[in-house]
Amino acid sequence: MKLPRPSLLLAMCLASACLPAGCQEAAYILTKTIGPFVPEEKHEAEYDLAGASVLVLVDVEDPTVASEFPRAETLLAKGIAETLKAHEASGPVVPVRSVLAARRMEPDFARWSVARAGEYFNVDVVLHAQLFEFRIKDSPASNVLRGYAEAAVRLVSPETGEQVWPVLAEARLVTAEALPDAEVQEAARHEENLATGLGGKIARNFCTYKLSEQPLRPKVK
Repeated sequence: MKLPRPSLLLAMCLASACLPAGCQEAAYILTKTIGPFVPEEKHEAEYDLAGASVLVLVDVEDPTVASEFPRAETLLAKGIAETLKAHEASGPVVPVRSVLAARRMEPDFARWSVARAGEYFNVDVVLHAQLFEFRIKDSPASNVLRGYAEAAVRLVSPETGEQVWPVLAEARLVTAEALPDAEVQEAARHEENLATGLGGKIARNFCTYKLSEQPLRPKVK
């Protein structure tokens, strides 16, 4: 988008006048003069879930991860659900506690297909995340908390049993990295930050938002 010529000239004059005073002052004046004419960049949802009821189904595929991090499944599902809600990206999301209850009460739940789980909860779509890797240290002997996680994500229609997203692949691989943080010395907090951060990254595939709304230094990237 081109600036109107008078506004462009005014911005250039103001920028020239304030540069000797320091970069911060220059940036402030440029933001106030040019900012209103520059459209904010947006991230567009890759799949529109607006109004759709959603089941977030997380499966931990590595038994070692499930044993070492028993909260990972719940924290990941919570991160996805909370991000969808914060961005008003979907209709109602099945509460995490309801999914946990179904896993306990239905002896065959672990063997159900993704579509069958969606039918059980009577939802429009299932957001299925398979957690393949999750660690909070580069090696067991390390004293540095540095997390990494990855999950394969897809959307499935309970009505047809077909995958509706992504279209040209079996799933979308989403990764998350939690860098060492001087403020986070507890393994449990680091685990929570990594799991919910990965959940946020997964959910944002289905959210439309301004890029400026995202933190400059996120806990998880």
